[in-house]
Amino acid sequence: MFVGSTSHLTFTHCLSPKLTAVIAEVLQRIASPLEDGRYDLQGDSAFFLVMSDHTQLLAHRKSECHRRYLDVQLLLEGTETFGYGILPFAGLDEDYLGEKDLAFSEQLQGEERFVTIRAGEFIVFYPGEPHRPLVAAYDDPAPVRKVVIKVDKALFE
Repeated sequence: MFVGSTSHLTFTHCLSPKLTAVIAEVLQRIASPLEDGRYDLQGDSAFFLVMSDHTQLLAHRKSECHRRYLDVQLLLEGTETFGYGILPFAGLDEDYLGEKDLAFSEQLQGEERFVTIRAGEFIVFYPGEPHRPLVAAYDDPAPVRKVVIKVDKALFE
């Protein structure tokens, strides 16, 4: 996991140059307002989704993971908390990895930790990393607008 700010990209030098380039391209593309939807960067290898959503109380959100894609979540408006684990799930409760590259589980190994990001900040989750998006910050559900960048891990091999 990595947390960064779009206004201070200096620390992204520790990320893969390919990932840094994808993030920079998305930032350039969203400089002009975009409608909600999917936008291709490199076909199914790299794309991003612009979405308007709503955070929920922790008890209503599921932890998830992905096998194929890195998940970069960039907040445009609002505040969002993410739960995360530092170890893979012990098992999966709902496995859609084959068709949607998405699985849900409450079988965390170790304690769940939390980080809150605000507009202009982003968080990167690598394949296999458990994370729980759209958790209400300060137990106060609210609307958010964000970009989710999906980057195939094969681009880094």
